[in-house]
Amino acid sequence: MRLITYTQTRHQISRRSFVALVNKECVFINGKKITSYTQEVNTGDKLKIKSPNIAIEEIIQEEQKERILILLNKPVGYVASKFDLHNKTIYELLPPEYINYYYIWRLDKNSHGLLLLTNDPALVHEYEHPKFDIEKEYIVELDQPLPPEDLKKAIQGIHDEGEFLRALKITVFKKPYHYRVTLNEGKKRHLRRMFKFIGYRVMDLERVREGTYSLGDLKVGERKIV
Repeated sequence: MRLITYTQTRHQISRRSFVALVNKECVFINGKKITSYTQEVNTGDKLKIKSPNIAIEEIIQEEQKERILILLNKPVGYVASKFDLHNKTIYELLPPEYINYYYIWRLDKNSHGLLLLTNDPALVHEYEHPKFDIEKEYIVELDQPLPPEDLKKAIQGIHDEGEFLRALKITVFKKPYHYRVTLNEGKKRHLRRMFKFIGYRVMDLERVREGTYSLGDLKVGERKIV
């Protein structure tokens, strides 16, 4: 397993903090200083992390832990973050024992719908890394109808703030100005930025599917373990 995954799971050290510890030469395996962020470790290896804020010295053991996945119907007004001074977070919707769970593909404050959380950081990687090509599906309400020529622009893609944004598929939904949009990537505020560039305002955005998991009849604010 990767050391970064082990420290995330066992000690709740974030990826950013792990990178900082490696850069500061604070991480050792079997007495050897670690210089790679993708360092692999095995059961029985000796881990030592020594910094002003973190002191760990232990033998790495294989951890048998059941992989758990939670489906949450996130309401509008909550942010995908563990701590926010100015906003309510998704963890306020969950029991305290879920505080160390990882969310998969955040939803912004003004969006709602399906949000996956897991106790396994490896599952986050499996879902979010582009090479796995996991689809996400949304119901998007626009401020005006989307004619075929603009729908084509969204499929072909646009460039905004140095990023290429596109939709994999767009179909008309059953309500006026509503569209079912499929992505196989997820950049920050992807759909809102893409439609704004083309000349539309997103009035409502609901995620209804991530990979093989759908929102179904899960009510707003409710969760279930799958």
